[in-house]
Amino acid sequence: MRRPLSPARLPLAILCAVLVSPAQSADSIRIGVIAPLSSPASVDMGKSIVGGARVFVQDINATGGVLGRTVELVIRDDQANPDTGASAARELVEKEKVAAVVGIANTGVVMQAAKVMQGARIPLIISASTGAVIGRSFMPPAIADSYVFRTSASDELQAAALLDEAVKRRQFNRIALLHDDSPYGVSGRESIQKAFSKYALEPVLIGSFKVGGNDHEALLGKLKTSGAQAVILYGLATDAGEIVKRMDKQGIRMAIIGPWPLTQQSFLNTAGKSADGVRAVATFVENELSSSKGQFALSYRRLNDTATIPSAVAAAQTYDALRLLSLAMTQAASTDGPKVRDALENLKYPTTSTVTARYARPFTPQDHEAISQEMVVMTEIRHGKLEYAYKEDAANATLLRTKTGGR
Repeated sequence: MRRPLSPARLPLAILCAVLVSPAQSADSIRIGVIAPLSSPASVDMGKSIVGGARVFVQDINATGGVLGRTVELVIRDDQANPDTGASAARELVEKEKVAAVVGIANTGVVMQAAKVMQGARIPLIISASTGAVIGRSFMPPAIADSYVFRTSASDELQAAALLDEAVKRRQFNRIALLHDDSPYGVSGRESIQKAFSKYALEPVLIGSFKVGGNDHEALLGKLKTSGAQAVILYGLATDAGEIVKRMDKQGIRMAIIGPWPLTQQSFLNTAGKSADGVRAVATFVENELSSSKGQFALSYRRLNDTATIPSAVAAAQTYDALRLLSLAMTQAASTDGPKVRDALENLKYPTTSTVTARYARPFTPQDHEAISQEMVVMTEIRHGKLEYAYKEDAANATLLRTKTGGR
């Protein structure tokens, strides 16, 4: 007998139909998920956003749902394209009548989709994109009545962590900066350049490379002769992996430090053995053994029929975004957008079921960023596996970091 396909292996159109079947949708709470599911450069994040959301839906519906109603996901593929993302947001708001939206991995997509959500007064919790420009454009104080929140570490937070690692902890003073030419890479470059000022330093080299390009010889030639002791590599996972592999092939030996895409499976697959020793920022490590984090990883693998999470950070942050939404809806006793927004800003329920971190208060009216500096850790790739870079972080693996308050 032929074995039925698991939900994780269903084509996107069929999966969406399964998750929002007419028999269920009449009395359920519908939450939109926007993710890049057909973009080679971002597919790890897209699959993990959806996979983390599916774990949440399984958990919440097993305990009675929210406000006595089941929760359903309405999934849309943004293709890592801003116009497609904006169209997806409009469809979710106008046709699907979702109560909120989570996800989105690409900064350019957020910049268009967030306009739709803000105009509709429906909460959007960004669970993967990190562009600093998002906060400056759609969160307080830029917009006082903002409906845009985030559970991922902004580029500004990651930049500070990367410079602390390079300069404060490892005592490097000659540092190069390479970034891709996507909105993500450009935002990262701007944040890194600002972070350098804290140490009164300037990069010995700033260079960019094209997303999907393969002509890196001139750039790597400049890196090799720059005198850099370390390079901060700010780019999407596959392209960053290609840079690391070529550095190794050309005998360019220096410390490599980067943001969270360097924790993704596609980076490891592309860079191969050359990735060993690379350090990267993370908010979640799949191999943690704490009860809640370990259980989330196990549930993700089982439910999504996979041996590993392609982007553990994106998956965990999406789970937390949905958990915070469910608590806000419960507190507001409503799925009405303005009421849920107000509850998110003044959440009184303890966040004992989140997996990335614990929050005494994730958001305030002045602060829509759930992640703060103390919740970011440095990881290192060792023999193809992501581990904590520092023993103290590994020793605290059973203790979830806590955000104690906002600005």
